[in-house]
Amino acid sequence: MFYIYGDESHYITSKVRSFAAKGEKEEFLCSFFKPYYSRLPSYNDGKPDCKPTACFATDWLNDDLAGNGSYCNFQRGLEEGDRDILVMRDGVKDKGIWFAGEHTAPFVALGTVTGAYWSGEDVAKRIAREYGRVRAEGA
Repeated sequence: MFYIYGDESHYITSKVRSFAAKGEKEEFLCSFFKPYYSRLPSYNDGKPDCKPTACFATDWLNDDLAGNGSYCNFQRGLEEGDRDILVMRDGVKDKGIWFAGEHTAPFVALGTVTGAYWSGEDVAKRIAREYGRVRAEGA
């Protein structure tokens, strides 16, 4: 998995959008990222096991509902960032604002896909409780 930003993300998303066929998109992405994955330990260009089986790029940069490609980070010099996370995790219940994602995950999984999933489950349960939609235990 590669995280990209700025001009590089604009380049890749516009390029991927320009291809009609899935195969063209995958070929472009595999070629673009080869200088990176080919440097992995034990990589051998002649071995079929070292060839990517698929390449995929999200289009978050062009998705307003996904923050246009944004993800959280904490700047150097930040103090007590854990408090910021706890505040985001709580949301603003009385205004119906709930946050879920890798940035509100349990600390053990902060910044991971697993953490994003867990935080989504947690928010869904809290919303269900808030609106009296909790299922009985064991159901």
